[in-house]
Amino acid sequence: MLNVGRASGAMFRIHFCAITASLTAFAQVGAIPRFEEYPVTKVFQGTPAPPILVTPEERLYRTRIRNGVRDGEGVWRENGVEGIPRPNFAGHYIVVTWECGSPCNEMAIVDAVTGKVYKPPMSETHLLPLLDGAPCFPGVEFHLDSKLMIMTPTPNMARVPIYIHYFLWENNKWTLIRRIPCGPKGTPTACEK
Repeated sequence: MLNVGRASGAMFRIHFCAITASLTAFAQVGAIPRFEEYPVTKVFQGTPAPPILVTPEERLYRTRIRNGVRDGEGVWRENGVEGIPRPNFAGHYIVVTWECGSPCNEMAIVDAVTGKVYKPPMSETHLLPLLDGAPCFPGVEFHLDSKLMIMTPTPNMARVPIYIHYFLWENNKWTLIRRIPCGPKGTPTACEK
């Protein structure tokens, strides 16, 4: 079962295992991105479109993706509640998660309007990526009314320096807008914001 942490205001975390990816962006200066700085103007209220499964990987996980869109299975709300079949990210996207073994989880992002399926940030597959090459169980935070997604590694799992990653979902693609070092390895609260 997916490990969902405590809801904190309008934020929540879903802990994942990461598998593969690389990152070439570097930390930037400036203020820490906040959800309210990347608002959406509309929230989809209708019945979600059935997912359009195009790739072999999407077809492999068709039951998980379809059940997420249709029944809300693996669709987590900001208050930590699962099972509501409607958007939970950026106004009209449904973030669906499922287990792929221990300790590993996967994610697909489905457009509730069109049914198109997208991958998570920094990933060539629906597996969440390694953040900076470390097995890190990233906490993923997102809101229904924002285009921002934050991935925060669990410090005690990392074997290398780790970072909090801030991604913007815009025009159906991910953009890394900020990467912030978490602090010295082994510091229990190094990655807390």
